Amino acid sequence: MTKRALIIANGEPPKKSLLQALVKEVQLVVCADGGANTALKLGVTPHAIVGDMDSIHTETFVKFHKVPGYEDSDQESTDLEKAIAWTIKQKFDHITVTGGLGKRIDHTVSNLGLIPKFFPDAVIRIVDDIGELSLVGSGVEFDAKVGTTISLIPLGRCEGITTVGLRYPLSDDYLEPGLRDGTSNVVVSSPVIIRVKKGNLLLFKMHAAQH
Repeated sequence: MTKRALIIANGEPPKKSLLQALVKEVQLVVCADGGANTALKLGVTPHAIVGDMDSIHTETFVKFHKVPGYEDSDQESTDLEKAIAWTIKQKFDHITVTGGLGKRIDHTVSNLGLIPKFFPDAVIRIVDDIGELSLVGSGVEFDAKVGTTISLIPLGRCEGITTVGLRYPLSDDYLEPGLRDGTSNVVVSSPVIIRVKKGNLLLFKMHAAQH
């Protein structure tokens, strides 16, 4: 049985309506350190707070004094990484992260690398107000409305990429940062099929309301 969790990170906060919708999809809500400030501001009470606890406001500590806190001072990992690892230990295998993008670009880039790092122990997607990011793995197939904006983002060189249902198709082709990217493609038929033979390829799907 799939167990779904939501992690609220300390990046750019989502809209309250999006956060509330994401909470309804899961059985567990975890805050990565300062993500607890976002949770309090947007009216969400988490089941746990994980991190080195250096970004949580005093008011948040007071309001969430009954929420279990799991302090981890390891300086070799980020708070989001700690929260993901803790959530996987609780036997959750599908993890949605919000607040994982924006603010600091170094944190954003680091967080993107966590999607393949924890796969296949957990399927991770990062969601914000614009869209969502997930790992293609060896391949994915999904339904999408015609006109939906799709981007393929390679983390390093990705080879043997074949797509079906996109305006600019690929056939056993490659993508590589700085050399060839797959930004701003468009769905022309559904289902969309993406296959990858080698490499970590991220899939970005823009929310319908953004078109």
